[in-house]
Formats: sequence, structure tokens, C-alpha cells
Amino acid sequence: MQQKNMRYGQFLRAKRISDSRELTLKDIAEELGVSVSFVSDVEQGRRKPYDEEKTEKLIEFLRFSEEDIALMYDLAARENSRIPRDLDDIMMYSEAGEMARFALRMTKKGVIGDDDWRQFIHYIKVKETKDND
Repeated sequence: MQQKNMRYGQFLRAKRISDSRELTLKDIAEELGVSVSFVSDVEQGRRKPYDEEKTEKLIEFLRFSEEDIALMYDLAARENSRIPRDLDDIMMYSEAGEMARFALRMTKKGVIGDDDWRQFIHYIKVKETKDND
């Protein structure tokens, strides 16, 4: 399934099922301190994403990579119509956030396009690689 079409619950279910420990809904429920039906409802998209406390427990329990964490926050934010939890502080309370919001608004207006973003991301990846050498 492509990430752009993936839902929060589908992602969590896929991570649970692919875990080598063969985790069940009950395992997740016990770890989070919720009912099995609650976990099932989240995975089926019948409930909103987990709150911050449960999310942190889940990240640790399922041993999410940095990519998994970012994707999970993005999917949860999409379903809650909010800024991803891991970006909220920088997006709303920093100069970088002001610039990002401006750039996003320019994208919405059609001033900045996908090619512009691709070039910017490429530049950042090259810079990151050079900084890590």
C-alpha cells in the first residue's frame, strides 16, 4: 500500500503483524492499558489515533525506526487534521516554522511547485550528507 493512501490504523496493524514476536491485539492492549476492542477499533479506523502517552508506549514496544515514527505522526496528524505532534513546536513557535508556513502557503497559491520542493529536499539531503562526513 502506498504511504499517501495509508491510514494510521492500517500502518499500526501492518507493523504489529510484521513484528517477529507475532503480536496480537491483546498484546498491544495490555501494553497500552486499553481493551482489545479499543486497539481493534484504532486499527480499523473506527477510533482516532492514540494519545501522546499511548503513542510513546507503542513506539517503544513496537521498536519503531525514526522513519516509522515520522510516518506514524504524519498519518495521525492527517486523521486529526493537525500538525504532526513531533513538529508542532517548531512549526508554531520558531522562525523556521514561520518560513515553512509561508512556503506552504505559497505552494497552496501555486507559486511554489513540486519541482521546487524536490530541489529543496535534494539540497538538504546533500547538505546532510556533507555534514555527516
